[in-house]
Amino acid sequence: MPTTKTAEKEMRVAERRKEQNKSGRSQTKTSVSKAEHIIASGNLDAAKVEVQRAISSLDKEAEKGQSHRNAAARRKSRLMKKLNKATATKTEK
Repeated sequence: MPTTKTAEKEMRVAERRKEQNKSGRSQTKTSVSKAEHIIASGNLDAAKVEVQRAISSLDKEAEKGQSHRNAAARRKSRLMKKLNKATATKTEK
């Protein structure tokens, strides 16, 4: 438990920030998983659009400090790798 007024206020502020960060992270996770599902379904035109949205969301999250920039870069890289692999297999057929 906080013992000073300043510590109490900091606790309240931290709680508000936590709620704001939570919604941003949730939105990013949703957009990434949505893009992965579309890639898996084979609809590459829609997948490219959704991957761009997910990448934008990851960039915003990292810029705001909700996630580490290297973690965001890693997730973007993995997403693009999946898209490129799906595109390559589609063109081979």
